[in-house]
Amino acid sequence: MSDDAETVLERAGLMFRIALAAAAFFALAAVFGPHGASLWGVERDLQARIDQAFAAQSIQGVTVAMAGQRAVLSGAAAQAGGAEAAVEAALTAAGPGGLWAGGVTSVDARDLTAGPPVSPYVWSAVRQGDSVVLSGYAPDRTAKHMLRDRARAVFPRGEVTDETRVAAGAPAGPWGAVARDALGQLARLSRGEARLVDGQLVLLGDGSAEAVPAIRNHYARPLPEPFRVRLEINVTGQGIGIAELGEIDLSDANPQACQAGFGRLLQNNIINFESGSAAISPSSARLLDNLAAVALRCDRNTIEVAGHTDATGDRAVNMTLSRARADAVRAYLISQGVAANRITAQGFGPDRPRASNATRDGQAANRRIEFTVGA
Repeated sequence: MSDDAETVLERAGLMFRIALAAAAFFALAAVFGPHGASLWGVERDLQARIDQAFAAQSIQGVTVAMAGQRAVLSGAAAQAGGAEAAVEAALTAAGPGGLWAGGVTSVDARDLTAGPPVSPYVWSAVRQGDSVVLSGYAPDRTAKHMLRDRARAVFPRGEVTDETRVAAGAPAGPWGAVARDALGQLARLSRGEARLVDGQLVLLGDGSAEAVPAIRNHYARPLPEPFRVRLEINVTGQGIGIAELGEIDLSDANPQACQAGFGRLLQNNIINFESGSAAISPSSARLLDNLAAVALRCDRNTIEVAGHTDATGDRAVNMTLSRARADAVRAYLISQGVAANRITAQGFGPDRPRASNATRDGQAANRRIEFTVGA
């Protein structure tokens, strides 16, 4: 064979290999490229269709991720039968179809749980030395495992105990990011707790003279909606900054100290309400804020909020009013992050006077809110 013929054959072979490579490239691009008929495009389209199906059927608390044409569901379906409804909605969101036509071929619901939404929605991390205990609820297993891993990273010398459960009811917004960041701030304290109650983040505890201002500075900017932060942190040994408490030490949440703390705050102050109503007067805002500061440190104990009235008017009306006012105070404290399962409300109407109802001063003294702390 002549040199010219060999050259022609070599060129032909090279062109053939180039053509094969180009065909392979375009085939891969057809399957994986960023267009509607590619695998990537099919995943994107299917996820959008499933999201639309969930919205149309009011399926809440369920997230979807696509692995090809397989839908992977996670989270907690809020309504009765929600898990089954979510699987069916995902499977039929785009109808049947092959690789090019689309359609969900299967649904993986192993990480999907079901149940009514939890309210209030509480997650907490309690630091005990170099260890931390996670408890409460997370919206899905991804968030649960992310927070466990984050705790292990910021508490590398201690043990992480994860008692968190997956449940529906988390507020919309960056719930996981807020909780994750709070773990990092908790690690700066010597002891304490990060608690997320619905949209209220509370950081409790004490730390060094360097750590406490650094945490305050970290939270100088507002959190993204609907989240807000309340910092109940202080330099170790300096108290919680409420002058009326004097020498009372709440660092260990001793029931006697907690009872004394509530008593001291209410010794010369009362919670005012609008006349004949359970609406708390704005004039009591500072007192309520101080009461919340005590309750947050003391709610490992039981706390009873008791409402009392004077004896004027109808007894049945007074009983109802006293309970409504106690409920209003309890609701405010819960909104500030106090553990709802540790605080109760009772209404005693005029049945437990502490002064005579024969005078206006005595009647005023009998219209009151009291706190009782139990172990």
